[in-house]
This record gives sequence, C-alpha cells and structure tokens, in this order.
Amino acid sequence: MRFGRIGVIVGAMLGCWVGPSALADVRYEAEIKGVEDSALADLLDKVSELKTLEDRRPASEEALRRRAEADLERLKEAAHSLGYWDAEFSYELTASADPVRVTVTAVPGPLYHVAAVNILGPSGKPLPLPADANAAPALKPGDPARTAPVIAEEDELLAALGHAGHPFAKAAGRRVVIDRDKKTMTVSYTLDPGPVMRFGPATVTGLERLDPDYVKRRIHWKEGEAYDNRRVDETRKALVESGLFSTVKITPLKDPADPGHVWMDVDATERAHRTIGAGLAYNTTQGAGARLFWENRNLFGNAERLHLSLNVGQQLDSVEATFRRPDFLVVDQDFVAGAEVANETPAAYRSRRARLSAGIERRFDPTLRGGLSLTIEQANVTQEADLGAITASERTQRYGLVSLPLFLKFDGSDDLLNPTKGYRAQASLTPYQSFSGRELTFTYARLSGSAYRRLFDSDRYVLAAAAAVSSIEGATLLDLPADKRIYAGGGGSIRAYGYEMAGPLDIDKRPIGGKSSLELSLEARIKITDTIGIVPFVDAGSYYETTLPQLGRRLLWGPGLGLRYYTSFGPIRLDVATPMNRRRGDSPIQVYISLGQAF
Repeated sequence: MRFGRIGVIVGAMLGCWVGPSALADVRYEAEIKGVEDSALADLLDKVSELKTLEDRRPASEEALRRRAEADLERLKEAAHSLGYWDAEFSYELTASADPVRVTVTAVPGPLYHVAAVNILGPSGKPLPLPADANAAPALKPGDPARTAPVIAEEDELLAALGHAGHPFAKAAGRRVVIDRDKKTMTVSYTLDPGPVMRFGPATVTGLERLDPDYVKRRIHWKEGEAYDNRRVDETRKALVESGLFSTVKITPLKDPADPGHVWMDVDATERAHRTIGAGLAYNTTQGAGARLFWENRNLFGNAERLHLSLNVGQQLDSVEATFRRPDFLVVDQDFVAGAEVANETPAAYRSRRARLSAGIERRFDPTLRGGLSLTIEQANVTQEADLGAITASERTQRYGLVSLPLFLKFDGSDDLLNPTKGYRAQASLTPYQSFSGRELTFTYARLSGSAYRRLFDSDRYVLAAAAAVSSIEGATLLDLPADKRIYAGGGGSIRAYGYEMAGPLDIDKRPIGGKSSLELSLEARIKITDTIGIVPFVDAGSYYETTLPQLGRRLLWGPGLGLRYYTSFGPIRLDVATPMNRRRGDSPIQVYISLGQAF
C-alpha cells in the first residue's frame, strides 16, 4: 500500500512536470519563397533554423516568433555571401493553421558584381606579383560579388608569394567597398611579401621511436634552393600519407646568423604504430565473410610495416602476412615480402595452396608506381566443373609454380575509396613456369582503367566508368589449373552475376573458367544528402575460352541500384543487381555489402 501511494504521487508529479511542456510544443512548417536562384535557395534552406530545426518544436508561439526573427538576419547574411547585397526578408506566421505555418518572403534584389580587385604593398602602392599569381584568380572583375572568393583570392595571392620565395608573406589588410548605386563591389588587398629567401637547414622534432632520417628522406626541397611553398606542401603530404603521424607541422623560422636562408622546423607527432581491426562483407553467391587483422607500422624504428590477417568465409579461409621495408636501397623504393596459406572453395574449384613472395615496389611520382617480385606457390586444385574431356582423377592437379609478377599503376583520382574526379590505369604481366607436377608454362596479362567525372562542378553528382581486359597465353584451357583460369562476375566485376559465373558453364551450371575476359561498368553516383547516396549502374562482360575476348559473342549484362552511406573512412556499399541474360542456375538478384565504391 505504501509503494502504491508513492507511485500515485510520483505519477502526479511527472504529469505536472511533463504535461504542460508537451502541450505547449508548437508543431509548424516553414517555407521560403521568392527565390529563383537555385544556389541561393539551397543556401537559405541550409542556414535557416526555421527549416533545419523543424523537428525541434519551440515551446510556444512566442518562441517560434523569436526563431523566425533571428532567421531574418541570418538569411540576409547568407544572401550577401552570394552577391545579393540588397536582399530583404520578412515573415508571416499563420497561427490558426495546423500545423502552424511560417512563410518567409525573400526579395533578393539585383546580383552585384566585382568592379575592381586592387593588390597593394605595405606602402599603399600597387604590389608586383609573381607571373603565375593570377593564372586562375578566384576573384576578378565581372564576377558575382560573393564573399567566399574574396577570402579565397587572398589565400591564393599569399600562396603565390610563397611559391616565389617569400616564406613570411602575410596579409596586412583587406577592404571591401559595396557601391549600392552601381551595384558593384571593389576589393583591395594589402599584402606584406617579406624578403625573398632560400631553404636553409631542416630540423626534425616531436619523434619518439621513429628514426629522424626517415622524415628527412621525405623532404622535397634541397638546402640552398629558392624557397617554395609547394615543396613544403609536398613534404607534409608525403609524411601524412605514410600513416605514421597524427600531426605534421612545418614552420619556416628566421635565422639571425644567416638572413638569406630560412630554417625549417619539421614537427611530427607519431600516432600509435599498432592497429587491430576487423571487417565484414556479404554477397549473395559467397555469403558472409569476416576479416581480422593486426598491423605494426614501425617494427624496427624505420617505418617497417608488418601486416597479419585472418580471413574466414566467402569461400576463402586464409592466413596472410606481409612485410614492407621502405626506402630499400633508394628513397621511395620498398622491399615487400609476403606469405599465404589458403583454402579456397568457390563453385568452380577447390584449392589448397601455400605461397611465398618477395620483390620491390617503386614510387616514380605521387601518381605512378610499379613493382616486380618473385613468387613461389604450391597447390592442390580440384576442378568442380565437368569439361567432359578429362577423367575424374584428372580433375585434381598438384602443381608448383614460380612466377615473376610485374605491374605498373597510375592513380590520378582524388580519393582512394570514394573518387569523384580523375582516372586510374593499371597494367600487369605475370609469366609462370612449373617446377613440380605437370610441365606448364604460360603468361597472364591484364589491362584495366577507370575514369571519374563530376557533373555540375559538384561531388554530389559523379559519373564513373571502368573497363578491363585479361588474357592468358601459352597453355590450353585443359592444361591450366582451375584456380589459374580467368573468371568474371561478382562484387568487383559483373555484379548482376554470381562470383565467377559470368561466362561459360558446364551442364551442372558451374563455371569452367577461361583464357580471357572483358569487363565493363558504368555508374551514376548521386548524393541525396551529405551521408546518403544512390548509385544506378550497369555492368557487362564475360570470360572466354580463347586467348582474346570474342567480341562477336553476346555480352552478359545487367543493371542494378546501389545505396551508399558515406562515413569519414569511406562509403559503405550496398549493391543489388539483376541479370538481363539470365540462364538456368543464375540467381534473379545479386546483393553485395562491403566498404568502398565498386571501382
């Protein structure tokens, strides 16, 4: 009885506390009208708290009015930023509507334009600039009088002075004059370029375990050269991309003992060198898969990297180890060694193998790299497909192969996992020679490329295309072990067909593999919000029993639709595709879940 009374009292107290607030919440809808410029309309929707906070209801009608009043000034500033300097805003609140309606009326007025851009020195006189300073100015006469280019142009001018040997260039003032009669904007920059200097000695600070020589080997300038900010930026980028540092700060300092040279301080803070992680993937044909890995990126103090991984599921169970030693013999050349033990069981074959490899990889520039290695592998492979020309006992091959994989890769895209512009290309060539089992000599070659183009100068709309052709020369299809044949189909290939299924099948609808393949893909990557996107796509191609693709044969193809969830580490991908040349045994849909874009 005592607990019952307490419950009644607490319930009454909660009713008094929660009830009035809930009843006072004002449900409303907001609209901004009177804007024809789509860019301005989008910006107003983003900055308006009436729009962005519709789900957070104000406590009363008065609170809603205060929100609307605060919005008016915010919207005016947004309009100014796009060059509408006469813009005016008002609102009307219809309290009798359910939900309450708030209508904001915009009168943007005329679009202002830039009349002149003046660049002055500390004395107030025109400042001579380097030849490339205005090669592609962010702000020039005739442009819309927007505020963002005003700041961007100042940054570009200072960067141009830094390129031309002025490490201490700084902004000394910026004056913007709006002429409301002429509907123009005049911008005057005052810059202090400072002295022209050369690179002096460099010091490395902030390191704990890493050898400072590793940092010094990545410095892109030479002592005594004319100072150039671009060399500093390249150095910073090289250090950040190594994955060894959480922060990299490069600061030019004056040296009283040598006024003509600038002392360079490279302050690098090491991040944790050990990482443990896991990943999951799923597709219709192979099912679910899991990956667990451990990595040390500074094993012996010179950025040596050891990567260990365990893969389970998706018709592949494996243990892999990779060791990478940077700056092997020369800078930007790595020694790479690897080992793998695997059991692979796709529909086409069953393969138990062990593999060892060692070689070098060379970075020729930030976009181009190549490599050559020696690989030795031993395997037992059982062919699942029925080719009719071999007996059951001949379906199992035990082979030992030595190979020399060679590759050249160009990456001119802007992002590894989510490219929006640029292109990529890769060529690989691998000759094989048997050292045990059946006498076997053959060469595998592959050429692939992809291109990415933004539409409307926005990464919200990206068109992506990819193509690849593969070929094997030197052995018949029957002589080739089943796991060395060429296949197509699956999440990284022709998505409308199952893994390795986009090509000739045996009587039981199992892939037999081929000696060549052709793969084509086209995607439209459309961002609906900053984190959600859709990707309509179409893939086509096949594998063939001949050394070169038979272009006269019908291609297997199918459309699909993807969903992307964009995160800070890359997009999470969900793709659904259906085959248009569906054969008996082909699934009507294929589903793929993984990290990163398809290509």
